[in-house]
Amino acid sequence: MSRVFLAFVIVAVSILGAIQPQPAEASHDVGPNRVYFSQTGQYLGHSFLSYWRHNGGIHVFGYPITSEFTQNGMTVQYFERAIFEWHPNNPVQHRVLLRRMGADARNERGLNNHPAFQRANQASGSRYFEQTGHNLSHGFRTYWQNRGGLGVFGFPLSEEFQKDNGMVVQYFERAIFEYHPNNPADWRVLQERLGAEAAQKDGVNTARHGHDTRVPEYHPNLWRVLHGPAPRTSPPPGSPSHLNRWIEVDLTNQQLRAWQGNQMVYSAIVATGRPLTPTLPGTFQVYRKLRYDDMRGWTPDRGSYNLPNVPHVLYYDRGYAIHGTYWHAQFGRVQSAGCVNLAPADAAWIYDFAGIGTTIYIHGRAPGT
Repeated sequence: MSRVFLAFVIVAVSILGAIQPQPAEASHDVGPNRVYFSQTGQYLGHSFLSYWRHNGGIHVFGYPITSEFTQNGMTVQYFERAIFEWHPNNPVQHRVLLRRMGADARNERGLNNHPAFQRANQASGSRYFEQTGHNLSHGFRTYWQNRGGLGVFGFPLSEEFQKDNGMVVQYFERAIFEYHPNNPADWRVLQERLGAEAAQKDGVNTARHGHDTRVPEYHPNLWRVLHGPAPRTSPPPGSPSHLNRWIEVDLTNQQLRAWQGNQMVYSAIVATGRPLTPTLPGTFQVYRKLRYDDMRGWTPDRGSYNLPNVPHVLYYDRGYAIHGTYWHAQFGRVQSAGCVNLAPADAAWIYDFAGIGTTIYIHGRAPGT
């Protein structure tokens, strides 16, 4: 944001995720960071929304049936077929996890001694998991592999077996798969509605909320794919390439690159400052990290702004920062009030990459400035 027109109350926070970055080109989609579901009268936003969308959405988890809320000190949200948990101290790719509802259901239903839950031999044509001694086959295997695999559902805890009502099921750490042979092909494997069952048992609030029309109603077409720039082969002249870890902001090409010495490990498209609120070139250091911050102020070309909960903020020069951006998707062109705007997924990666003191090297001249 513009250094002239900002006033912040900033609380010092320094959280550096333990990551080992590999060379990467950003490729993801951008769109709203919060949506409304008229089917259940619930909102879904930020990291939970991203996880829901990129791991199967309605097909896998069903609709949200509660708001986010704190339960036993943890931020959670209930869905028809799952419960999402927020683990802020995990590496970025593991901060959203599903509750181990398959394991809980096995224990609560007294199934530990059921024959299907005993270790089995490897079956022909199946994928076998030595960790739990169970096979994964046929439609359940395809669904597990295509919908997130180990990272979403965990290991199988049983073999396939037939319940008293004739339905074929299989238990996993975080889900129970059901086979519905009479459904359309894409819907023959479903998950048991463990989230809805848990919501009723736990007595959580599932009351509907009114629709704030400033928040769009969910539709998959709200997002568009954004492809990152091609990697550079060497740092630009004059850059601090002698440093172990540094960040480059290329104003001319509207690109950000993360480096480890002479090796580029990440690249992304950015939106930097407009002609009347330019992003200033120079060499800076990160001096504050904030997971979320409220940003407000005034600019001569667009007047006042008030942006709550701006994610993954890295302050490097007074009010200037690199941060995630949910209010526009105009990356690759000048758009900001002086900050370096990133798509939320890119901002999360850079936030974990950078620590207090990480050098930010800004060079070039933005188009039209």
